[in-house]
Amino acid sequence: MFLSTNTWSGGTESNEILVNPYQVVQTKGGLAAFKKEIFYVAVLAALAIAIGVFTIFQYKNRVRQMLFVALNSLLIGAAVAVSVYHVKYDAMTLHGAGEGKFEIGLYAGFAALALNWLANRFIKKDEKMVKDADRMR
Repeated sequence: MFLSTNTWSGGTESNEILVNPYQVVQTKGGLAAFKKEIFYVAVLAALAIAIGVFTIFQYKNRVRQMLFVALNSLLIGAAVAVSVYHVKYDAMTLHGAGEGKFEIGLYAGFAALALNWLANRFIKKDEKMVKDADRMR
């Protein structure tokens, strides 16, 4: 969801500014007046997706799985932080004093962080249950 939606939008119909994981773009009258490529945000998000999928299949080694979840949280946090940075220092300076709004793309990053936290919590709980079961033998 983070890769396919805008992070922030602001301005009027004649002067619109959009921030997504690929670029910061300002359009005036339908033409791009300013465009800054920020593909590294999309690369961070794609790495987080790849590590997340890889982590799912590491269920036989829960300690390694917890390490990958922690790494995934760092990547997601970095992608969200860099997106907010570009909103604050690129988009809002282009926009001036007008208002803009955060879009679903930013909230998807925060939701991913929350779900990563839950995943880590349940992996730890599962590891504890396995250790307790081994102790009873």
